[in-house]
Amino acid sequence: MNTYFQTLIYITVLMLFILSCNRDRECEESKLSDSIIPIEIITEIGLADQPLEYQLGRPIGIRTDQNGNIFVGDHASLTIKVFNKEGKYVKSLGGRGRGPGEFQSLNRMELVETDTLWVFDRGKFEYIYLTTEGLQIDSHPVNLTTQMSQYYPKKLFWYNDKSLGLFRNGASPEHQPPPLDRPLFHIYSRDFQEHHESFFPFRELGYTEEEHFIWNSFGWIQGDFDMTSDKQRFVYSPGVYNGMLYEFARKNGQWKVYRTLQGTPPHSGPFDIYNSQEEYERYIKFPGVEVIYYGGGAHSGRLYSIDAGIYYLSDGRIVHFYGEWRGGDTTLEEGNTLDISAQIFEEDGTISDRGYIISVERDAEPSVVLVNWKDKEDNFYLLNLPNDDIPTVIKFRLDL
Repeated sequence: MNTYFQTLIYITVLMLFILSCNRDRECEESKLSDSIIPIEIITEIGLADQPLEYQLGRPIGIRTDQNGNIFVGDHASLTIKVFNKEGKYVKSLGGRGRGPGEFQSLNRMELVETDTLWVFDRGKFEYIYLTTEGLQIDSHPVNLTTQMSQYYPKKLFWYNDKSLGLFRNGASPEHQPPPLDRPLFHIYSRDFQEHHESFFPFRELGYTEEEHFIWNSFGWIQGDFDMTSDKQRFVYSPGVYNGMLYEFARKNGQWKVYRTLQGTPPHSGPFDIYNSQEEYERYIKFPGVEVIYYGGGAHSGRLYSIDAGIYYLSDGRIVHFYGEWRGGDTTLEEGNTLDISAQIFEEDGTISDRGYIISVERDAEPSVVLVNWKDKEDNFYLLNLPNDDIPTVIKFRLDL
């Protein structure tokens, strides 16, 4: 994109946002007041004017291989659509069926090594390994005999002969530890038949029993984590973003919190909890508001800021994305706009750059991480999941 026109777009976005400031807030408090990190959009997949094979129904994940080929798992079509690094359609893997390489459901997708895909198929009740050509290598059942409950990790990394997954266990409370004592990270064998250990209980995030709505919300938005190439550290961003990030290090075979990173505090919230039905009904039309039934009761509230992805850059720095809903409690105008910002952490943990990057339309928190992937060239992949429009994948770079 021409630099002149790119700059013009960013200035236009900023002016439109300033003009749309909520009348009950001063414009200098807006989400864009700090700065803007320009982005370069490289390609988009799923646009309305693209052919049918480019269209997406319900994308659940994006991954890239060493050659830059883009794999998009689509729950609606039960296929993994493959595009080259320029975004040109190549082929589709899978499809509905019960045979090898076919799916009954497509709930999770990861790239294990350079040429192996991992899929969790909740319909088959299996964890499946495939080549990037779609040939099934192996499959393993969800084994309840060695697990506390069904294991549905939100994200996975593999190291040595183990897998490390992020998973909030929401099984029936009478058969489980109290919610705050349930760990968020779990180590299994590669076939997921043997559970090795679990660590980092939910209470380490600082929430209390009175904030049960947040525990419930983590069933959908558990956050994101990324691992270094040497498999010795990983960094975690909780699903409800309150400014704190956690970096873990592996020492003597054990994962421990290595340090906490103080990020940019969200402008609003990060959440409200409603203590009455009347209060819930007052705000029911606002984005991020929901009621969740759990443990014999109803828990309602509203999220204002959520994690949108976290990654190690190729130079060792950390980039974290987070989203904040625009609008306040007095108007629904632009209330469904989720503004996504980025912040860059130097290796010493200080923030060197931060600012707004892009906005998407959402009326509720997404069940997937929006900035869903980073490739080896530090390109990012945004899952744009609008409320009443077709989903797209946006490949972009940060102009740092």
